[in-house]
Amino acid sequence: MKKPKILVIGSSLKDKGGIVTVIKNIEESSINNDYHIKRIETYITGSIIKRVSIFVLALFRLIYSLISFRPNVVHIHMSEKGSFYRKSIILLISKFFNKRVILHIHSASFDEFYHANELQKRFIKFILNKADKLIVLSKQWEKYYSNIVPHTKVAVLYNGVYSVNKKFKRESETPVGLFLGRLGERKGTYDLLDSIKKLKENGVSGKFYFAGDGEIEQVKQLIQEYELNEIVTVLGWVNSTQINDLLKQVDFLVLPSYNEGLPMAILEAMNFGLPIISTYVGGIPEVITNDDNGYLINPGEIDDLTKALTSLIENKDLRIEMGEKNRDIILKRFDIQSLMNDLSNIYSALLRS
Repeated sequence: MKKPKILVIGSSLKDKGGIVTVIKNIEESSINNDYHIKRIETYITGSIIKRVSIFVLALFRLIYSLISFRPNVVHIHMSEKGSFYRKSIILLISKFFNKRVILHIHSASFDEFYHANELQKRFIKFILNKADKLIVLSKQWEKYYSNIVPHTKVAVLYNGVYSVNKKFKRESETPVGLFLGRLGERKGTYDLLDSIKKLKENGVSGKFYFAGDGEIEQVKQLIQEYELNEIVTVLGWVNSTQINDLLKQVDFLVLPSYNEGLPMAILEAMNFGLPIISTYVGGIPEVITNDDNGYLINPGEIDDLTKALTSLIENKDLRIEMGEKNRDIILKRFDIQSLMNDLSNIYSALLRS
């Protein structure tokens, strides 16, 4: 029996970010046993010429694949803004060829994008309703998108990781926190720096690594201004191997974001047995329970963030206890192989329809 064919549309695996990690994890999973999967890359970070070139080439490859590969399902990974408009073109071409289309939405702030203006809102609603299925990252986002498309069109598929069945000893005498993500206001980077400044003023001894691209120079300038050079180290962008090395060494992850879907950084940190400090946004409260396997605060609450950091820095046993809970949660709910069964069920339901 021939395997059903899935055409996956998304960013280049040479690019950065959580979407790339999700695509890579799916591609390397057991789902290949049941489906013939082909991928077309539509975006890579770089100059305008580079970005336009890869997208134009992707359109030619798309039409060729729709004719020759003849996929049963087109699975499109998308976000907001430029990503949405690029993928809208791909959706419309795929529907012209009468293909079943999944929009897998990774956006952390789609609500802001959707409500930007009335014309844009109408276009977004039109495109979302043209899809046969929307895959979203949390129950919270399922509820949101069900106000735009019929509820039956929306399915939740949590991001997942390959479980690490190993415990790691944390050897640092001074507890080390890790910020992992794009440096900037949306991820709460500046709130974290304000909080670290308060820790220093309160005599709480901790160290921090900031790993990610984004507003690196602005962050370094503020570190200099706050006199935090001996406390905070900005690593810049790190690859997957370097991330794993960091997660083996540090003592907790802190991500005080203002908008999120379900961050891969949180799941990866949980997988390595780390407690989490984050915020009540997106799908995070579906993974982290305040004062149980981590701490959750409202975005922008610097005092609450400082209290949470102080609690983890000053209590090694608490860090270990929360970290062990997180390892168990990953094994039970977010192991990639188990989640691929859910994705396979989504594919199967579309194939039967």
